[in-house]
Amino acid sequence: MQVQCSLNGHHEIVQPGRVFLKEGTLMKLSRKVMQPRMFFLFNDILLYTTPVQSGQYKVNSMLSLAGMKVSKPSQEAYQNELNIESVERSFILSASSATERDEWLEAIDTAIDDYTRKKISFISSRSQESEEAPADGSPLGSKAPIWIPDLRTTMCMICTCEFTLTWRRHHCRACGKVVCQACSSNKYYLEYLKNQLARVCDQCYAKLQQKDKGEQSEVAVSPSGRSSAFSFSRKQKKIPSALKEVSANTENSSMSGYLQRSKGYKKPWKRLWFVIKNKVLYTYAASEDVAALESQPLLGFFLREEKSGPAEKLQFKLYHKNILYYIFRADDIPTAQRWIEAFQEAMIL
Repeated sequence: MQVQCSLNGHHEIVQPGRVFLKEGTLMKLSRKVMQPRMFFLFNDILLYTTPVQSGQYKVNSMLSLAGMKVSKPSQEAYQNELNIESVERSFILSASSATERDEWLEAIDTAIDDYTRKKISFISSRSQESEEAPADGSPLGSKAPIWIPDLRTTMCMICTCEFTLTWRRHHCRACGKVVCQACSSNKYYLEYLKNQLARVCDQCYAKLQQKDKGEQSEVAVSPSGRSSAFSFSRKQKKIPSALKEVSANTENSSMSGYLQRSKGYKKPWKRLWFVIKNKVLYTYAASEDVAALESQPLLGFFLREEKSGPAEKLQFKLYHKNILYYIFRADDIPTAQRWIEAFQEAMIL
């Protein structure tokens, strides 16, 4: 009843059998900034609200736990974040600490399991059971995707062209990828949007058409087949194939994350995303880029660590035949130590 009285507008949340479990403020990652949002977890829904004044909240969504999925991000750099995926809305949340994140993760996960188990016990037909079960393998377009934040990618995730003030980012409403206008000139009817037309990328457009027309037709949509393809054109920057072999968010890497990098003493520092995979160091401008800026095999290199002071312990230097290549700086000492171990492992055959 206290939650009911704190909501603006006409929203009836008091229901027979509904039990309050947890509440708290989490930062929601929107396209460009982090925004505080208040969440109320019940045994059947997650109430997603915006604080408007002291003790009052505007309801954004009442997300059913049916088909909901909660998970940690695959990338270690975003250790305080959790992903919420539901039919109606999907988004990235950030807690104030890893401990708070884990508490929310456990609470939501437990609530989903309890809800699903109790719901299935009341279902009499197999068709209903499959309808209420978590939709981990949901068909494309049936569930709201998590939008990749703008600042985590500097290039189109399909054609790898770079974004500028005039060549802008767009989000595919089917998969959530950040793409350019040339790679997202089509619209398609999406189930989770109640079959309304929405912008989709070329890859999703081809899959959605193929799904609707049947496997026998195997429709493949090329850039020349888009309805408005001739409206957009941009000269492509040639990227060596070796830089496209590994994407920044690969899960099979030895180590990945942000580091500051300088090319020498008294040189400027630049924050970049690095991935070590198969004894090669890949450098990216952002964490979701699909093509690397550089790739450097690490065999034959060696590290020198700075241990004279607290600030120096965050740094380590990459050498080859006594020639300084780069100086790296981590955000904290444990992270620096993990990077040093990953580098040293990659330098040995």
